[in-house]
Amino acid sequence: RAAATSQVASITTAHISSEVPLAFAIMSSVAPSRAILRVAAAAPLYPFMGGQHAARRAFSSKNYQVKRVRYPWKTELMHDSWKFLKQEMVNHFQLMPARDSTVNIHAIEWPRFMMKEEILDKGLMPSVIKRYGPPRRVAFNKEELEKVAFDEEQGHLSHLFKGRLFRIHVGEWIEECVVLDCSVHPVERLLEFVSFQRHVPGKMTAVPVPVTLSGLWGCPGYRSGGHVEIAMPTIRVECVGERIPPPFLVDISRLRLESPYGRILLKDIEKLLPSDGTARFARDYKLDEDVVMCYDPKSIPEVPLPGDWRDPNFKKRGGGYYHLTYTGFWPRQV
Repeated sequence: RAAATSQVASITTAHISSEVPLAFAIMSSVAPSRAILRVAAAAPLYPFMGGQHAARRAFSSKNYQVKRVRYPWKTELMHDSWKFLKQEMVNHFQLMPARDSTVNIHAIEWPRFMMKEEILDKGLMPSVIKRYGPPRRVAFNKEELEKVAFDEEQGHLSHLFKGRLFRIHVGEWIEECVVLDCSVHPVERLLEFVSFQRHVPGKMTAVPVPVTLSGLWGCPGYRSGGHVEIAMPTIRVECVGERIPPPFLVDISRLRLESPYGRILLKDIEKLLPSDGTARFARDYKLDEDVVMCYDPKSIPEVPLPGDWRDPNFKKRGGGYYHLTYTGFWPRQV
């Protein structure tokens, strides 16, 4: 037994010095006896922790609670610290730069004697700039412009694409424009053509500015089971200043579920317009129109469509409607 004990002691010493697992050292030696197993069981699991730390793990600390002393000075300091923290947060957000949706983008002049299809094949986006001056034909990097147009991963054309200011750099001149119209694939995220119009300070430009919600998780109506819906995804704004207003950030943290529905009116977000008076809502709007609604879907009864209702998606440009099943072959179904 003395020889076996000395052998385990040497194995344990070698294990601590070389950081080789103890079980591997014992198995690689001679067949262990009962004394060897008893000494190995008494050795700590982790040599660097020691026997005291290893033995302490066997006891549960479930019922062990730390008694903390609530000092009066500490309680008063914690109570008054919120005022200073809130003021620091207010100062932080006041010093942040103003929200601006302006995009700076580079373009080249439309290559001469090239058709639109040829420009698209080269990975460029054909465009034209109109109004307040001679028309200019330019070409953008197609991939760069599509990143601005399709800013959501699973979405199609963004509302912000037509509601922001573009500062186009072409050679030595800069054009400040807004999107007038664009040709987009109906399904794929592909642009085919973009038409811009110049924005001149002092001249009125009508722009559809999108609406964004904030405070949805704290909205009382939403937490009560109501459905929050944006009645006006975009609001037409008439601008005469140097900048286009950023998207309207509407706070709905106080919107409640009322009967028949809770709502935020256009006059409630009039304060979000620029304070310098360089922008206003379109003149055909009424200030009592709904911008955001909160209602219970179960409280709205289903109303059948009138008999003469026609789906506007099947309307032809020249008049009339596309037939749902008739494709030009006889007999025609009614």
